[in-house]
Amino acid sequence: MTENEFDTLRIHAGYDPKDHRFASSVPIYQTAAFGLENTAMADKIVTGKLAGRYDYSRDGNPTVRVFEERIAALDGGIDAVAVGSGMAAISYTILNVAENGGRIIAPRNIYGSSLDEFRTFFPKFGINFDFVDDINDFQAVQSLIEKDTKAIYVESVANPSTEIADLEKLAEIAHAAKIPLIVDNTFPTPYPVETL
Repeated sequence: MTENEFDTLRIHAGYDPKDHRFASSVPIYQTAAFGLENTAMADKIVTGKLAGRYDYSRDGNPTVRVFEERIAALDGGIDAVAVGSGMAAISYTILNVAENGGRIIAPRNIYGSSLDEFRTFFPKFGINFDFVDDINDFQAVQSLIEKDTKAIYVESVANPSTEIADLEKLAEIAHAAKIPLIVDNTFPTPYPVETL
């Protein structure tokens, strides 16, 4: 991706002015609720059978949707989900990946609140963590993969030590085991390095 392509996505991705009465900037939808027209339409909207329609802003709204699509485009992703904080994002991800319990491999060298949540909160839901001292010790990571392992979790740049995870190698290990690699990318930017 070139610098110009990145800048174009940064400004325009996820937004089609004709969907918003041709406003040149993304409108801020401050409403809590959206009209559902009738019960048949409401049923389609709340069950997710009608894309592009909303019921309550807590579930999503057009402003948030533009943001999600823009973030996905900048990161080269398929889609994105916006939540209220980094800890909410981590919780949302872990609870979805390990919905019925299981194990997740993670380094000890991560953000303190995440480590605390992994040790004390998630075990209450049957989600336990297998910790490694060095996430780039690939043999140690691989040895922890069991039948009930649901994912490998890593910070791309560890907080606060700034150690860098080898995402390519960790992805190979995770994909070989048919589990996702969850990456907290708080510090780095999606800006293409080759343009720097």
